[in-house]
This record gives sequence, structure tokens and C-alpha cells, in this order.
Amino acid sequence: MTLQINTRVDSITWPLNQNLTNQEIISQLELTVTENGQLISNDNLSINKKAVNRSEAGVYPVIITAIGSNNEYATKKIQAWVTDKNNVSSNDRPPVRPTPAPQYKTPAQTPSPKKKSKKKGVYIVLGVLVLLIAIIFGISACQAHNDTVQNEQAQSNALNNTNSKLDNLSEQNKQLMQQNKELQNAINNYKQDQNKEELQNQLDQIKNENQQLKNNAANNQALQNQIDQLGSTIDQIKQNPNQADSLLNQMKNNQNEFMQNLNATFQKLVSDFQQLIGK
Repeated sequence: MTLQINTRVDSITWPLNQNLTNQEIISQLELTVTENGQLISNDNLSINKKAVNRSEAGVYPVIITAIGSNNEYATKKIQAWVTDKNNVSSNDRPPVRPTPAPQYKTPAQTPSPKKKSKKKGVYIVLGVLVLLIAIIFGISACQAHNDTVQNEQAQSNALNNTNSKLDNLSEQNKQLMQQNKELQNAINNYKQDQNKEELQNQLDQIKNENQQLKNNAANNQALQNQIDQLGSTIDQIKQNPNQADSLLNQMKNNQNEFMQNLNATFQKLVSDFQQLIGK
């Protein structure tokens, strides 16, 4: 499966002190999602914009994640330019007047009080300029540090969110495997004692667990397909206990292929996020 996030541009304009909805971001980027070259819905699209500081002009990262029909993940990082459209441009600033060159005096001349006053004024102006430059550099350094901290926090939140989804998917898959094991044990017991009533009771219990797992995995179509297959196999075994082995083996063959695809999805997701955060 090939899942890809496509955008016409790699950055968006974010008005200062305003919020942008996911749809507005998608519209600015002209974003589309393709799977195997075919356009798919943006319903499973996640946009992480926690790093954007709407009250401070600057450039901030936004992380976009798409989930395909078979649990395949794709990520894309774009930039959000927070700007104030009411700011005066640099072209509108008044020109800086050059400082007049100092007048050189011969040793015999004695500077007048007026010239001393002008020279002192020049030194005061220079001192104020140096102080202003130092303040500006200090503010810029502080802002750069804050931006770095916010970016790292946003990336950490995105990774934690993805890890949480993976943990849930892994736990649901463990439950599915446990139900498979219970079904195998029920069939083995039936082979030994031929107690059809006991087999039916065990199958009803496993079917109930299967339905609960299906409700918890409502957002994962690929896993739901495997859960439905287990439920269908249980129903077939209840009707034809003597064909239990062949029905169970057929289901296991399909689930082995699913597990291979699921493992490949896990590996790709971890690799993508490691590249995204530069680890």
C-alpha cells in the first residue's frame, strides 16, 4: 500500500491572534491524500498545530498525519507563518540621517562650550543605540529559545499520541489472538469428549467477547475485518462442528497475512516519526 499526503505549497499564512480550523489549513495547502495513486477521503486526517503561538509573530511547525484503509500511516511537516497584516513594511520606514563628521581642531584652538555639548550629545545617542541593540538581541535569543522548546514539545506530543494509538491497536490484537486460542481449545475439548452442548456454550462465550472487541475497535477497519472473520468462523463451527479444523485453519491463514501487514505498518510509522523529529 502507498499512502501519500500531497500539498501545492509547504507553508501557510496564519493571522496573528487568530485561530485556523483544519479545513482552512487544508484549503490553503490545497491538500489531498492518495492511496495507491487514488484520491481518498480526508476523514482520517490529523493536524497537530499545538506548536503554533498565535500571539507571537514567527514560523512554527505543523504536523499532518493521515491513516490509510489498512492502518498505513503517512506524515508531512509544513510551516505556519504567524504574521500581522497591519504591520508597517520596511519600505515605509523613514531614512536614517548620517551622523555629521566631527570637526578637527588645531592644538592652539580651544573648543567652545557649544561644540562640547554637541560631542556629548553624540556619545549619548551612540550609547542609547548600543543599549537598544543589546535589548533587541536579548529578546530575539529568548524568543528563539521559546520557539525551540515549543517545537520540541509539539513533536513530543505528536509522538506520544501516535504511541498511544499503537498501544491500543497492539492490545486489541492481543485480545483477538486470545480469542483464537480459546476457540482452538474449545475445538480440542470437543474432539475428546464429543460434548456438543459444552462446545456450543464455549462458542457463545467467545462470540460475546468477539462482539465487545469489535465495539472497541470501531475506528480500525482492518482489525474489524479480522474480528468479523473470527465471529463468522464461530457461527460456522456452531452449525458444523465436524468441520471445525478446516474452518479454523482457513481463518488462521488469512490472519497470518493480516499480521504481516500490521507489523509492516508499525515499522513504517516508527521510522517516519524518527525522521520527522530528527532522531
